[in-house]
Amino acid sequence: MRATQRRPVAAVLESTPLTVDRVVRETFEAAGALDKLEGFAAFFGADFYGLPRNRERITLKKKTWQVPEELRYGAGTLVPLRGGASIAWQLA
Repeated sequence: MRATQRRPVAAVLESTPLTVDRVVRETFEAAGALDKLEGFAAFFGADFYGLPRNRERITLKKKTWQVPEELRYGAGTLVPLRGGASIAWQLA
C-alpha cells in the first residue's frame, strides 16, 4: 500500500464543540424527544462505562446560525461537520 496525501476530511472531533451538540438537539427536537436529550448527552454514556457524570452544564438557545465552511487550525484548515449549513440551536 502506498501512502498518498489527501485533502482533509470533515474534522468531527475537532469540530465537536462547534456543532454536534446543536445537531443532536435538532434531531431530538424533530423526534419530539427534547426531554430525553440530557440523558443521552450527559448521563447514559458515563453510566454505561461506569464513569462519573459530568457536573458541568451547557445551555442551548434556539437561534439559527450558519456553520463556517472552514476553520483555521494551526497552519491549516478544518472542515467542520455541516460546514456552510444553518443550524437552529446555539450556545447561550
